[in-house]
Amino acid sequence: MNKPKIRFLITAVLLVFFLTGAGMVTYSYGPTGFPPGINPLTGLPVANINLLERRPFAVKVTNFPRNVRPQWGLSLADHVYEYYIGDNMTRFIGIFYGNDADRVGPVRSARLFDEHVMRMYKAYFVFGYADVRVRDELFDDDLIPYLVFETPTNCPPICRYDNGLSYNNLFLDTAGLTKFYAERGRQNSRQPLDGLVFDFSIPAGGQAGEKFGIYFTFLSYNRWEYDLKSGRYLRYQETESDRGSGLQYAPLIDALSSQQISASNVVILRVPHEIYYQSSSTLIWDMPLGKRGTGYAFRDGKIYPLIWSHASSDQLLTLSTPAGEPYPLKPGNVWYEIIDIGSQFSFHSDGSWYFTSSIP
Repeated sequence: MNKPKIRFLITAVLLVFFLTGAGMVTYSYGPTGFPPGINPLTGLPVANINLLERRPFAVKVTNFPRNVRPQWGLSLADHVYEYYIGDNMTRFIGIFYGNDADRVGPVRSARLFDEHVMRMYKAYFVFGYADVRVRDELFDDDLIPYLVFETPTNCPPICRYDNGLSYNNLFLDTAGLTKFYAERGRQNSRQPLDGLVFDFSIPAGGQAGEKFGIYFTFLSYNRWEYDLKSGRYLRYQETESDRGSGLQYAPLIDALSSQQISASNVVILRVPHEIYYQSSSTLIWDMPLGKRGTGYAFRDGKIYPLIWSHASSDQLLTLSTPAGEPYPLKPGNVWYEIIDIGSQFSFHSDGSWYFTSSIP
């Protein structure tokens, strides 16, 4: 057995030893020097070490209309970003690296913010369509080789299914896409993905943060609740538009696993929202990532203020405390919620935090 595999097995055994409560093992990684077999996006060992020897896949997944729910595959993404796309709706972009999912979707159209994500993760970007003004930005010479969309010759792994949902029927098989590129000799080597810090130890400070909600618009809002047994936040999604008679939620389920969507970490990023293009029929939003911004992180039932930094377009966002110390994520997946810098937050008597996104 080669040395990388031996180190990976030792790491995996130590992690299991820690998680089962059999000892007092400390466990932390990052922001650099991740051992072989440790996913730099989750801080956890992967079941298949070969998955880390490729580029991540960034996949655009719809959230509206509501009959597209439950979506497929998001529970297997290492990171998921949710952000406002216009028309009072939000959409997801999931990063698949340490896991494969044999069906992800429904896959829908791109927006300008997706370029930031694609560049940060050095990812192949899978999407269904894009407005011509968005395509003009995405089709840069350095990005074109990594844009993945439906063609007559790439099903499988990008296929449409008769699911009764009209055009919301395009899905990706991530393992199939890896195989597809390997058979065609496409470049798909491991990329540097340093920058995040992971630690099972709960950071000092913080306030109670077991429940919180994010209100994007009257049409799109969500809620997260901490589950002590699993140590994860459970996702609830709106079921009705807010007409002033109370907010209505239901668990957001992954159709692939039949389990409720959950996250080890939920990170709220405050990012400027700007109108990129407007006409009588079209409104395109942009969320330009600057060098630095503020936000909040939820883990282990607590909320922490944080600073996010973006050193360059091809680097992951890094997270730190207001005092400048690296902020440690809990090992596991991360959901990023993008809200405008003018958004408000409040603490309610039921113990919940509420973030109301401001759309300029």
